[in-house]
Amino acid sequence: MEALQDVTTGDRAVIEAAVRPEQVSYSLDIVGVSKQFRRNTVVRAGYTTVKSSLLGLFLPRKRAPRRVTRAIRDLTMRIPKGASVGVIGKNGSGKSTLLKLISGIYKPDQGTIRVNGRVAALIELGAGFHPDFSGRENLYLGGVMHGLSRTEIDQRFEEIVSFAELEDVIDDPVRTYSSGMFMRLGFSLAIHTDPEVLLVDEVLAVGDAAFVGKCKEKLAELRRQQRTLLLVTHDLESVERWCDEVLWLEQGEVRDRGEPRRVIDHYRQFIEKGEELELMGEAEAQGHAAASDFSLQSEQLESSRWGSREIEVTGVRLVDHRAEGRLVFHPDDAAEVQVDYCVREDVADVVFGIAINRSDGLVAHGSNTDIERISIGRLGKRGHIRYRIKRLGLSEGLYTIDVAVHRQDGYPYDYHKAAVSFKVRSALNFVGYTVPEHSWSFDVAEY
Repeated sequence: MEALQDVTTGDRAVIEAAVRPEQVSYSLDIVGVSKQFRRNTVVRAGYTTVKSSLLGLFLPRKRAPRRVTRAIRDLTMRIPKGASVGVIGKNGSGKSTLLKLISGIYKPDQGTIRVNGRVAALIELGAGFHPDFSGRENLYLGGVMHGLSRTEIDQRFEEIVSFAELEDVIDDPVRTYSSGMFMRLGFSLAIHTDPEVLLVDEVLAVGDAAFVGKCKEKLAELRRQQRTLLLVTHDLESVERWCDEVLWLEQGEVRDRGEPRRVIDHYRQFIEKGEELELMGEAEAQGHAAASDFSLQSEQLESSRWGSREIEVTGVRLVDHRAEGRLVFHPDDAAEVQVDYCVREDVADVVFGIAINRSDGLVAHGSNTDIERISIGRLGKRGHIRYRIKRLGLSEGLYTIDVAVHRQDGYPYDYHKAAVSFKVRSALNFVGYTVPEHSWSFDVAEY
């Protein structure tokens, strides 16, 4: 029998079911599910007068041809009882649609969805609350909608209100609640309905830091009780921490599925590649870069450039340690700024410099050959210089590079503002703009 590599939670359950069918129980059984939405776009005429606008009210509006958006495409997944599965993907990839299909808000166009057990959907918290009813009345109304009897709501009422920290305002109309109070009430109600399946969609930030901590502790408790968790979020660190398995959706289809670390790394690589292509496209659209090598040609650099041009910068490239052009880096990556120049007039006083600026204008790093006491010597008619950075050491964000050649007194021969734009991506949320080389150590005394 061949070895099975990277077996997902659902696939493993299928294998176990073939061997011990009586020992496998699915909380969610989704087979061949597809969902599409019709898009009816109204085409408005360009009315320019009051008369034509009034006439337009009585004339039939033109509609664009009906288009279809396929949110979910032939999705099959089985989630065993007690499993925690994260769903990741870009906006519009079908994540929220999937949760709404499972919770019954939407009906699938094709396929079947079977849910075994009570579902608590933390999708649109408090969506069923009536603004003119008090918090107390809405809890009873919402509890019934979640399948609880009045007796069960009576038994849990004080606990729900206490968890939401709304004891003082529970008898006030919810229209007087802040958005945070409103969501806390909805969250507390949902998690106290004794759910077997918990659907969570980007709702872990429903209050201050202390309340968010309480929410996470409650979710951890539900996991320990072997409740099934389906988590949709852009917070990849939370997915890796909370989930046994990750499902990556791309345009409604499964792009990858399996062990969290592997799938998340695959997704990050995909996102970074997309960002790099986007930066290249933006640079080309602005006339700043060639798509093949990120070089900047002198005739394309008029909008953010100044100087007397005795010496001209004719090209700028940002490359990695393999000398390959890149526009997305990580803090520990090496980088190299390559600058081509052309001497128009023979001058003796020459300084080359670069600056790295964060998108908010903060200068993250700057240097030049005069600061570092580097002797350039006599320049030829054309040449090429490299500024090598052994370790970039920048926190996540968008950065630009300025390149200049000038005299020692600052008189500019050629200055290029924001010659290259690049991004830094990091799996860790460092504070500040630099990431120095560092390590942690602990000297623990004996007790």
